[in-house]
Amino acid sequence: MKLNYFFSIVFILILFSCNHEEDTIKGKKIESRGGVVLTFDDDYVDDWNKANNILAQYNWKATFFVTHFDKLKPQEIQELKNLQNKGNEIAAHGLNHQHTVLFVKENGADSFIKQEINPMLTLMKNDGFNVTNFSYPYGNRTEETDKLLFSHFNFLRGTTYGSEAPNLQNCYYNKSKLIYGLGLDNSYPHFSVPYFLALLQYAKEQNKIVIFYAHKTVPKASKNYETEFSTLTEICKFVKNNNMKFYTVSDLDKIK
Repeated sequence: MKLNYFFSIVFILILFSCNHEEDTIKGKKIESRGGVVLTFDDDYVDDWNKANNILAQYNWKATFFVTHFDKLKPQEIQELKNLQNKGNEIAAHGLNHQHTVLFVKENGADSFIKQEINPMLTLMKNDGFNVTNFSYPYGNRTEETDKLLFSHFNFLRGTTYGSEAPNLQNCYYNKSKLIYGLGLDNSYPHFSVPYFLALLQYAKEQNKIVIFYAHKTVPKASKNYETEFSTLTEICKFVKNNNMKFYTVSDLDKIK
């Protein structure tokens, strides 16, 4: 009897210890190592779902900044839920994809929040999306709009361009809640898969996190705002083969 009691106590202590350790891992902080934040803008939900089916083999994850949420079909909302359930993040890109800086200048900050932010957050919350991050439509921002939107979101994502040397690029996470992504669309002048991989190589060597953004994911790009599956495949393959890490935007807040 006493022996059984002893083993029961030991089992409970081990169980508690394991659960506590697991809570710490889920809990709040995650290991920091070189990696990538892949982000996608707009409302190309069906295309993102196709990309996810292709890239799932790499155990990837991404952040999807959604606009026109009120116009999505029930099937598209379910696809977003499926993406979220697989560890991806669903975030905000404005209800009507308004140019933030111009809208605020012409209509005022209160109108922007009432028309673009509050109804979007309500709709998304009602469908099970607890949105905490925002990407600027067209990438344009000012200190004024940052101050306005930081009262509603944790991270804001702008855009950066160019093909500077990796150590001069502005698309790495630097502990700021204002982050900048470099575009992966084929139509950008800086488009180059070898260049994107060079940025990842630098991130690996310097223990940094690269931030990329894309729009519509397609087999073959023929228009603006399109990123080919092959580009994403090369990036994901590099990350996996080099023991790097995929992050969502929200993950950045959990890094040790």
